Amino acid sequence: MRAFVKLREVLATHKELSSKIEQMAATQKDHAALFSIVIKDIQTWRQECEEGTQNLRSPRRQRSRIGFVIDRT
Repeated sequence: MRAFVKLREVLATHKELSSKIEQMAATQKDHAALFSIVIKDIQTWRQECEEGTQNLRSPRRQRSRIGFVIDRT
């Protein structure tokens, strides 16, 4: 709590420092918005890739068993 009070006092006396901190906060908000856009694009791309690979997979054929066949009738 004391640190925040001291920080407020320092900001009140140092206008240049205050403006730089505000500028950094605005830049951080811009970066956060860009990151959210990039993350959404990556998720969309990943989903499209998964859907595309599911369409490419062919169903497995049932293979005949190797070995002797015993007729138990």
